[in-house]
Amino acid sequence: MISGAPCRPVVLGVYNVHRNSCTVVHLPPDDVDGAAPVTGYLLQRRSPGMEWMELNKTPVRGLKHVVRHLVPRTQYQFRVAAVNKFDEGDFSDASDLIMTNVTSVPDQPRPPFVVKLVGTSVTLQWTAPDDGGEVITGYVVRSGVPGTDVFKYDTAHFDGQTTTSTLTKLKPNTKYQFAVSAVNKIDRGPFSAFSEYILTYKYSGTSYK
Repeated sequence: MISGAPCRPVVLGVYNVHRNSCTVVHLPPDDVDGAAPVTGYLLQRRSPGMEWMELNKTPVRGLKHVVRHLVPRTQYQFRVAAVNKFDEGDFSDASDLIMTNVTSVPDQPRPPFVVKLVGTSVTLQWTAPDDGGEVITGYVVRSGVPGTDVFKYDTAHFDGQTTTSTLTKLKPNTKYQFAVSAVNKIDRGPFSAFSEYILTYKYSGTSYK
């Protein structure tokens, strides 16, 4: 370790292991600041018999990091180094070996977008995410009202692989945002970020109010 660089952190473990991702959790260095405050962390991974591979060129903050783009049914180890304005410190000891899953829940979809709005009825469309190795059997759509102290939302369930769905009986003259998640036989995947909001309106036949 170069003088002035932080001491090495300690990896606590690897959790939430899925088909293509996992979460690495670690402690800060014992000497948190070194000669200057820690500004971020560098992560590396390797599989048995392989060289260490860097996961980020730019230091990332926090003590919990989601690692993506892993290969299913593959063993991995991880290690972390702290960085300050002087240099990077030594890397931690390697984590225990983990094995990524063959299958998992579907990935997080991109936010849905509105393709049609008529009064209090809205038709949404989205792109199917990676299915996690199992066929997507349905989607769950959240419809929420932004601008409240607590962002309240309702959920609607749609079976099948369609990526277009219509929500009806929303409140008139109300802002709504929407999020979607995919479901396979393993479980439901994470929800997307919320879409941009739309404003419903009163509508009766060809009469707008």
